[in-house]
Amino acid sequence: MLFSSVELVKAQETASPSTIQPSNTNSATPSNQQTDSKAPTIRKISSVKSINPKNFYISIPQSWLIQEDVSRYQDEKVDVVVLGENFPQPDNSLTNKIDIKIGKTPNIVTTTATEVTEDGKAVFASFSNKQLKQLSRGTHPVNIEVGGKATNIDRQVVDDELQVKVIRPVSGLTTLIVLGLTTICIGALVLLIYWLTMQAKKTNLPNTFSQDNRNNLNTFQWLILDRKTNTLSLAHAQFVWWLTIIVFGYLFLFIGRGATQGMWEFVPLSGFSYTFLISLATLVTAQATSEIRGSKGSGEVHPAWSDLVVHGGVLALERVQQVVWNIIIGIAFIVILLVTYTTALSLPTIPAELLALMGISAGGYIGGKAVRKAGANINQVVLYVPSEESPDYITIAGANFSLGGKILNSEGQEVINTQIKDAGVIVQLVYLDSKTREEIPNTLVEVKKDDIITMKTDPDAPMEFCRRLKIPLKNLNGLPTEDWLAKFTAHFDNREVKITIINADGQRAVWDGSIIAPERETPPPAVESNSATELQTSESFN
Repeated sequence: MLFSSVELVKAQETASPSTIQPSNTNSATPSNQQTDSKAPTIRKISSVKSINPKNFYISIPQSWLIQEDVSRYQDEKVDVVVLGENFPQPDNSLTNKIDIKIGKTPNIVTTTATEVTEDGKAVFASFSNKQLKQLSRGTHPVNIEVGGKATNIDRQVVDDELQVKVIRPVSGLTTLIVLGLTTICIGALVLLIYWLTMQAKKTNLPNTFSQDNRNNLNTFQWLILDRKTNTLSLAHAQFVWWLTIIVFGYLFLFIGRGATQGMWEFVPLSGFSYTFLISLATLVTAQATSEIRGSKGSGEVHPAWSDLVVHGGVLALERVQQVVWNIIIGIAFIVILLVTYTTALSLPTIPAELLALMGISAGGYIGGKAVRKAGANINQVVLYVPSEESPDYITIAGANFSLGGKILNSEGQEVINTQIKDAGVIVQLVYLDSKTREEIPNTLVEVKKDDIITMKTDPDAPMEFCRRLKIPLKNLNGLPTEDWLAKFTAHFDNREVKITIINADGQRAVWDGSIIAPERETPPPAVESNSATELQTSESFN
């Protein structure tokens, strides 16, 4: 019996694993099933990080001049990539269907993902051009749904990462409207400046400015006029040029972005301020250089656009390259702005290389002003004529004249100027036609330095420049006709004489009776007696 009990116990022990095992298996099976069921659930909880591209450019033919073939736009599409985590592989089931939606109710476009990477981190899809046409210009939100349920958004993703901007082309008519509105705004500013300028012209201009023998300056020329030399200033012109460009560009882009993108906000300058800073620095430095080194020569009488590339009537290559590069970069800036304003987020960025080139160009212009000698400028010409006789002599007052070959000593006597450093000055006299204001042929007389007297030297450079010259007219050599000198008074009185001073370095200044810069010194007396008659131009400055 004992043996039987023992055998029975062994039999139970042997049988127990088999009976328990199914229990364990059954109990473990739900556990494994729960684990297996949770894993797919975790994978289906997808999260989104970003979408690319950020800008959707929709091709919509809107030409108002030429009718385009719209059929070629129907098959266009935009491929997008959505980055994230745990995207399921697409199949025929609704559970794994991935929808990408763009827009707000009621204008929402939807497409289905066509491909998912094996690691479930990227989704690929396409939007047709026909779908995207339903969206308006501007920024639209992006929503991703998996199996009809919204996905999570990665906590590290900023708000605008799940937004796209729809950019639609504009017609030429739209561009003209934006350009017209900008022109109206610019016109209002120009009218304001014009009114202020006219007030300044009325106050500062002498009465003789409106005479027939003068060239009237427009508002822009008046803004860039150098009062000391009566010429157009390159530094002023460059500053006004870039000021105009930046004002036009800013207003055009501001209006264009608001009209086409619905973005009514301040336009970023995008580094364009450096260009304006270069032009401002050039203006200030040029003025400082002129104060230290002396102003450029006046050249021809009337202010002209050629003044921008000449220095004292002499072509200056450093000025030429300054003008050329400013024009090229400015025009390129305007063209880029007009072409890209519908998609631009800021003013066009001028590359660093071009900014460096502008700086080098400005440096060359300033360097040219620094190394060149100051140019001659004529303020006053006085003719001395004894009663009922031919003219005796003329005096020319101004600044930066090269020295004459003679000088007045302490006793007022004319002596040879032994201290002259350069080749000296040359003065040319010629008659002008009363109607055309052109030189009359065969009336030119050239006075060499040996016949010119230095009356007042420049205190800052007494061996190089003077401020007043005397040209004796009697006994001049090489007169073209015998009666040339006898007619000189009548021509001078009618302001039909052109007088040119040519300095030793070739720079020149021209006077024809229409000079507007007044002389601030009283001219010397004609003769000791009261029998002399003085004809001068100083009355035009009263």
